[in-house]
Amino acid sequence: MTKSRNIILITLLLLTNNILISQENLKLWTGHRAQAKLNKEWRLSVGQLLLFSQEPFELSSLQNNASIRYRFNRKISIGLGYIRSSDPSDPDQEARNRINGRFRLNLRLGKLRIANSLRGEWHFPERSKFEYRLRYGFQIHRGNWGLPLKFTPFITNEFHYYLSGKPLQYRDDNGEKVVKQSPNGLHAHRITLGVRFKPFKRANASISYMKQTEFNIGNKYRDINVVDPRNGRVRRSFSNFSVVMFRFSYLLNFKRKSYKSRAIGNNFNKTGQHM
Repeated sequence: MTKSRNIILITLLLLTNNILISQENLKLWTGHRAQAKLNKEWRLSVGQLLLFSQEPFELSSLQNNASIRYRFNRKISIGLGYIRSSDPSDPDQEARNRINGRFRLNLRLGKLRIANSLRGEWHFPERSKFEYRLRYGFQIHRGNWGLPLKFTPFITNEFHYYLSGKPLQYRDDNGEKVVKQSPNGLHAHRITLGVRFKPFKRANASISYMKQTEFNIGNKYRDINVVDPRNGRVRRSFSNFSVVMFRFSYLLNFKRKSYKSRAIGNNFNKTGQHM
């Protein structure tokens, strides 16, 4: 256990060093999730994500989520989920909802594992930059390192494509109107560095650092972070931030073992019921 503690401590120090280098809009996210394996193919999960802002340090958003996943085999799975976001400090604020569908493909490249994920989201009410968002991500990690607690480093890259945001009036350099339309396009990238480990049986946890960067690419009349030439004001400004995340998930076991009678009564000590 001493070795595993040292590994976790070194990882935390590396993450802390990275965080100190980039303090722009630092946030803290922490989440927990319970998963139930209904059978070999179907899995149900419910969870909660708490989002804290740095200045001032407070709970800025609370996300409750539920999803169901169907696994075709070890490589391919699909899923459907729902997320409801609210601000605990302002109960009168309208909650935001999100429905998402996901396709996942796991690949092997030698000893490396690559998890590809394509997710489509519908946000309602719509956000200013998008109503629909496509997210493609790929996570790279190595198989079992033979470390205590099955300690596994990973890196994830994710790209976001925005669709059907609120129309934005675009103007030329002289301030004349050109076109009014949604800023559809590839506008965000997220990179995540972290480690996963198993604190105990049927449980998984991760500590990670994520950085989001928004950008413009392609048609300038699909841009965000647009400067109005008439007054210099920025509309739909970039949302660039960094996040320290801790996540914990637990697999509920609904299977019950059958027991045979012994010479005197039954053995009730070895139960298959979940904790």
